[in-house]
Amino acid sequence: MKKLFCFIYKRKRTIFHAIATGLGLLLSIHLLKDYGNEKFIITIVATSLILFLEIYLNWRFATKVLRQIDMPSINVYNLWGHLINHITLPLLLFYSVAGFIYFNSDDLVRIISILFLIVINLIFFINVRSYYSDKFKMEEKTRYIYDVIKLIIFFFSINLILHIRMIFQINSWIIGVFVCFISLILYILIIYRKIQVNINTITYVIVVSFVISVLYMILDITGYFFLGINIVIFLLFYIFLSILHHKLERTLTVKVFTEYLLILILALLLFGGLF
Repeated sequence: MKKLFCFIYKRKRTIFHAIATGLGLLLSIHLLKDYGNEKFIITIVATSLILFLEIYLNWRFATKVLRQIDMPSINVYNLWGHLINHITLPLLLFYSVAGFIYFNSDDLVRIISILFLIVINLIFFINVRSYYSDKFKMEEKTRYIYDVIKLIIFFFSINLILHIRMIFQINSWIIGVFVCFISLILYILIIYRKIQVNINTITYVIVVSFVISVLYMILDITGYFFLGINIVIFLLFYIFLSILHHKLERTLTVKVFTEYLLILILALLLFGGLF
């Protein structure tokens, strides 16, 4: 219990900002019900500024402390790395969750999504603070959060574009292009962060992104149910992501590949049989 109180006290600002992002989404839901889209959008944009505030304060505080004790930062700072990992990713996560709760009217699902976002933001803020403060052990322990964020972005983004497809009756192949683009961008961000950008990895992410988009179009054309498309496409993205990690770590074997392939086939059979 003492360790818990100590953890909360040391990270009270981080916890406050993580919870504030969730409260902002809850407020946006209330305004959406009572006042419509305009108030919802304004609240979402205003709440997203909390992400900038927390990241800025972490950078400001960490660099100030290091200067006071006359110690340069050991981490190698990269402008593009900062923009992608510390600005773009959390914003994409936040807006994808906002889009999800906008189109899904079930209040329980909305609350679960918001609570999930609070936990993810808390871990992410701890990682960012550890990164700027040169606290390598904590930064390494929480580094996995970037891959989790990419998975969540993909799932909610697919859900969002599927809703847009239904509302505006957009052609399946156009949505397929968007699915391919989202997959490609997220995969490239992964190999960029791993510093593994080469012809082999680029070829891999292009091919698997194309495969994901083709499978989406097949499922959509054949009348596969909405949630099934979302889950199957997400599962395929996750499997290819796992294979990519094995590939980058040089641990990919025929056995590992076969296991992932069986998981995908079983998932297709399961959802195809249920609906």
